[in-house]
Amino acid sequence: MRTTGINETGGRKDGRKAERSGSRMKRGSFVTVTLLTLAVAILCGCAGPGTGEGGKATDPDAVDTGGVIETATPEPTATPEPTIARTPGPDQYMMENGVIYSAGGFTDMNDQTFTFKKGLNILPLDYTKKYFNKLVLRYTSTKALKLNVTYVVEGEEVVDTFYLESGENVTFKGLILGYLDGDTATEIRELTVDSRKGSSELTVHELSTEYAEVHNDKTYYIENDRYKIGVRLSWGGGINYVQDKQCPVEGLTNLVNSHDTGRLVQQSYYGGYDSSYTPGTFNGSTWPYNPVQGGDQYGNSSRLIDLEIGANYIYIKSQPQDWSQNNLITPSYMENKYVLESDHIRVDNRFVDYSGYPHGFSNQELPAFYTVSYLDCFWWYNGVNSWTGENLSYRDSLNFWGDQKYADDCRFHMKGDNTETWCAWTNTKDDFGIGLFVPNIDLFYAGRYNYNKSKNSGNDATNYVAPLLTIQLQSYKALEYSYLLTTGSLENIRATFTANKDFASNESLHNSYTAEREAFIDYTNIDFSDKNNAAAFTALNNCSLGYNSAGKALKIRTKAGGDPQVAIYVSDYPGEITNSKYKTLTIEYMVPTSNTRTDYVCDLFFCTGDKLSPDGSERVREELICDGEYHTLTVDLAGLSFWSGKLNLIRFDFFDECTSGDILMVKSFRFEN
Repeated sequence: MRTTGINETGGRKDGRKAERSGSRMKRGSFVTVTLLTLAVAILCGCAGPGTGEGGKATDPDAVDTGGVIETATPEPTATPEPTIARTPGPDQYMMENGVIYSAGGFTDMNDQTFTFKKGLNILPLDYTKKYFNKLVLRYTSTKALKLNVTYVVEGEEVVDTFYLESGENVTFKGLILGYLDGDTATEIRELTVDSRKGSSELTVHELSTEYAEVHNDKTYYIENDRYKIGVRLSWGGGINYVQDKQCPVEGLTNLVNSHDTGRLVQQSYYGGYDSSYTPGTFNGSTWPYNPVQGGDQYGNSSRLIDLEIGANYIYIKSQPQDWSQNNLITPSYMENKYVLESDHIRVDNRFVDYSGYPHGFSNQELPAFYTVSYLDCFWWYNGVNSWTGENLSYRDSLNFWGDQKYADDCRFHMKGDNTETWCAWTNTKDDFGIGLFVPNIDLFYAGRYNYNKSKNSGNDATNYVAPLLTIQLQSYKALEYSYLLTTGSLENIRATFTANKDFASNESLHNSYTAEREAFIDYTNIDFSDKNNAAAFTALNNCSLGYNSAGKALKIRTKAGGDPQVAIYVSDYPGEITNSKYKTLTIEYMVPTSNTRTDYVCDLFFCTGDKLSPDGSERVREELICDGEYHTLTVDLAGLSFWSGKLNLIRFDFFDECTSGDILMVKSFRFEN
């Protein structure tokens, strides 16, 4: 998984240059027949989609200040009305909207349905010149297709590539390469179509063009009484701005980290590849095919394919970059619809891959979600009694998720049939933050990078979480899911998600999927005869965790470096462990005689009440018996001066002095009343 959005090169390439990645050339006398520009079905002046209140292109580097830049939209010159199409001549055809064209490169044709594999050539005829920046194609196809369109911009030909889904009466809309630069085209000269897999049948029902309002290479905002959100158009339409107008925290405006193309709130997927693909590298590792909505690790921008703006929504279609490569656009499309509601934001995502690569199973980020560093605490529900208001679990000291030694500690699996699959990043002091609810996921992967409490959305420090499912991508098949965002106090975040818990099912995500849920763990009675309970222990320092199937016990082995430690985050238990309920702790253990020592001392560090990290003030020191037999260590909790309130954490420093390779076996870890 792409474990960080850090731009290692320290810079972002110009987004406009990335947008003009198509080939442009002069052809001079290439045209042997008169090919006029496409007629626009309905085109009057420069009218584009309607804009919502506050919808202006703004400088992405000044999103926190609300600075506004005027949209630069060139006015196309007046053009003649479209001519009326004549009756097709010999070897010519006519579409349903009167477009006459000739065709070649097919193996069979029946009633303008062409059978072909590659190289179907369509030459549109009889058009009047018209300025446009969006192509519209309505078609029926039995297979996914690759479409090359040759059009003219400022007297030069541009060969542009699009991808088409299979289906009946499908309407595809695609902005030209130079849309964000304000380019307009005047002619379409040729369409060449290749089937992505085997022989295909294609019928082109209508071909037309539109002029869409230009919003430039900036952030576009929509807002209502509660929220203002922004999407970075040149970064594939990923969310780079979420503001709660009711935020009580001074100086906290944008909750999303927008440091570079890898951050944001955005789609990201991990796939396989074949011999035609040369893998890139990232953070010193070979990296797989990884379409990322914002762009690649070098700052190259993804491409905007389509855009529609309403009073309370934005629809985006983009073509993502391959994360580890340098300006290698992927053969895939991502779609997002962002809808503002009174107390939340709804996002509907869609992804289609046209690579044809043999993908394997991989953890998919649904979505990748980055916040400002100021939000210091991660929350989620870790129980099995969903939506009943049981206690939440939290971590306030998460490490960098990209460091392998912390990877296990950054994974939070859903238990049993838990449907309350939301999480939140909040600031503990202010009890304010942002929540993410994705139905039907199996775990959260979360962490912090360069934690510094910054409120600046452009700061390098960030928090991260990705709801995960282990999914095998399928080329040419859509992957779809929806999620909600909301903000406020932890109580209000939970209340909003509870009120909208049935908004979507995301069941289609489970069509090609491997489950990674875990059994529910009772932290008051951790019995290792059930192997799943091993997940209750987390290795923190210089040790590894395993399982002895024959003895049905947890096996803890020391590593070089000394001071081995494991931890039990009792806060993960939805029912509280308190001094009023539990008076004794018992640990059933065994020290093998094959160890290097015959005497060991262990330390148990407790965190009770408001204490979240051990500091030595709540410690119990015990001797262990080293004879290869199982014994029970009993700790009288009620007799401890600090045993009060609730228990949050136990750190088990199981060997005070040891040698690398020494082992401790644990059969159970129980709290008793």
